[in-house]
Order: sequence, then C-alpha cells, then structure tokens
Amino acid sequence: MKTKIIGVPLNFGANRCGLEFSIKNFIDKYPKYRDKIEILEVKKELEDFSIKDAKYLNTIAKTCEELAVSVNEIIKDGDFPISLGGDHAIAIGSIAGVSKEKEIGILWMDAHGDMNTPEISNTGHIHGMPLAISVGYGHSKLIDCLYKGAKVKTENVILFGTRDIDEEEEKLINKLGIKNYTWEMIVEMGFEKALGEVKKFFKGRNLHISFDLDGIDPIEITAVGTPVVGGLSREMGKILISEMIDTASVTSIDIVEYNPIYEKEMETVEYVDELLQLIEKKIN
Repeated sequence: MKTKIIGVPLNFGANRCGLEFSIKNFIDKYPKYRDKIEILEVKKELEDFSIKDAKYLNTIAKTCEELAVSVNEIIKDGDFPISLGGDHAIAIGSIAGVSKEKEIGILWMDAHGDMNTPEISNTGHIHGMPLAISVGYGHSKLIDCLYKGAKVKTENVILFGTRDIDEEEEKLINKLGIKNYTWEMIVEMGFEKALGEVKKFFKGRNLHISFDLDGIDPIEITAVGTPVVGGLSREMGKILISEMIDTASVTSIDIVEYNPIYEKEMETVEYVDELLQLIEKKIN
C-alpha cells in the first residue's frame, strides 16, 4: 500500500481568501512534493446566488464529485488517499470516495462540529456542513456525491477536540447521538484517556480521519482561517494520527484548512509536512 496525495485548493466552502493558494504554497515551500501531489483543479461553476444557505453549491458539488472519483480509484487500487486542502468541504468528496468501497467510521478532529445544515447555518458556508452531509443531513446535491444517500452511520462517528459549536448544531449532534469529545472534556479526563477510548471504539475497524488544522491550538500554528482558543498541541495531533493508524484499519486521511495568508513563521506549513511524513512512514 502506498500513500497518494490529492491537493484540492478549494476556498468556496469557507468563502475566505487564501485557501486557494494552499497547495501551491506548500509545494513552493517543499518542492519534494511536486511529483507526489496530484492537484485537482477547482473550476468555478455557474451559481444561483439566490441560494444563501448553501453558498457556491454547484462549484463545491462538482469539485467534491471529482475528488470522490479520484479517491475511489486510489482505494480500488489498494492504496491510501490523503486529501490535502483547501477548506473542509473537500471531505464530502473524500468520504464518498472511500465509503463507496468500504463501510467506514469517521474520526473528525476539529475545533468545530461541521454539523450545520442549510436550515440551521448562520453563514451558509458549506465548510461548516461536511460531516452533517456525510451522515445524510443537508442539500441532496451534496449528500448524493458519487452515489445516493448518506455515506456513514452516525453511530460510527466521533468528534474530537471541539470547542466552538453553534447552538442548533449541538442540538443536531445530540439528537443523532454522535459522540463528541469536546476540548473541555479532553482536558478534564486527560488526552491519553480520551484517545484511549477512541482507540478502543475504532479498534480493527475501517476508519477515515478528517484532520482540521484548526483543531490544533492556535498558539502553536497560525495559518488557519477560523482559529479557536485551546485545542490539541502539535504533538498530540501527531500522536492521534500515529496511534489510530496502529489501532484501527485507517483507510484514508484529510488534512484541511491550511491558509497560507495567516502564516506567521512557517510553523503551519512545516506541521503539514510533518504530518505527511508521519503518515507516509506509517503506511508506505
């Protein structure tokens, strides 16, 4: 099995400048990845701007469909897809691509829940909706990415490190019974114990890890568009990925929301490189 990296410089899910430069900036900093990363070109589609609750719907749907096809081909070839973003909306496509071939669980490491729907979102930004879409809640055009219907059962999802969840979003998370390890809970019980429970839950099972860089403490990395006080240390993030690969049957990983315009001392781009090196060492 080999890792295959797909770079998706999507910014329309967040509607925030800078994400579109994520992949180019990363490769410019680390030319060794130039031949390792397949870049998926994001093409802006014709949009209906009267749709305020799911902005840039057509562009995101098309991009995620293309990503899903690429990820699915990698899975069918017996390899390991890493989807590098770009905003978190790309997870709609990566999860669809894997789940078409395998029943998977999801470990969603993020400061946010990403469980908004068009009906409850305060912004209409789709990067706040991908987990909800993956479990079957949201716009049908996105839910039906690659194939019709939900991609993952809610009982097979764990949120980890959350610390900024909207009120209505939290109600939906609770209604669906999704396990949510908030950062407050992790601090209270201890990182090792919290991770131990997650490892026990997913042991031996197919698992997709969706790793949002804003899940890391913004004191340690700066190049994210929606930083929230608190969060995992850089080392905790690496331990999480490493130990989950050792414990579960990890099928695929997203690393998302790298926004180079917020970079201060190149600590974030360096961290992305560290994560990719770690994953490649564990998988290849």
